[in-house]
Amino acid sequence: MKRINLLIPALILLAVACKHKPQQPAGDAQSTQDSLNASTYLPIADFIKGDINRVDSFAGGILKKGNINGKKDSAYIQPAEFHKLASQFLMPELDSTSFHEHFKEHSLMDETTQMLNFIYTAKEPAGSLYSVMVYLQPSLQTDQVNRIYMERSFKSGDTTIEQKLTWKLQEYFYVVTVRQPKNGPAVTSMEKVIWDPQLFAD
Repeated sequence: MKRINLLIPALILLAVACKHKPQQPAGDAQSTQDSLNASTYLPIADFIKGDINRVDSFAGGILKKGNINGKKDSAYIQPAEFHKLASQFLMPELDSTSFHEHFKEHSLMDETTQMLNFIYTAKEPAGSLYSVMVYLQPSLQTDQVNRIYMERSFKSGDTTIEQKLTWKLQEYFYVVTVRQPKNGPAVTSMEKVIWDPQLFAD
């Protein structure tokens, strides 16, 4: 991987990766440390699938909140609807072969959040997805992926659709969608799905 202005922190992370293996439940995605050590792009789809598996492993409530142009609603949903909504994040462009071919990577350390950010941008338009960021919390024990953020744009008929998708591991995900018809005002909507009960009131 290329590291921009991050030689020392990168070497520290790689050293940690060699000494510590993550303690994650069976069936989880490939560890962040293994990904760093293998000099390959982070397995973003696998991180999301691993979190979906965690949600499937418990019988707690799943809350969906919606907001369309300021009109809010909320309801508890069944696992089938959770999977349907979560599938928005599992885009074809995240397939490892396509991702390596069509995206370039750089990284930086955010001094404010103390997180290592891996930033992937499309080399040229090859699909709807054009930007991905992975926020990683470095640790001397187990590096943890904290959040995944993606942006995409596509057309449906004469409507241009822009989406910003955020997945906060072990807590929630949300999708902000702006639909801009060829003739008419834009409509902005947000769907947030929460499985951490401590955040239901947020």
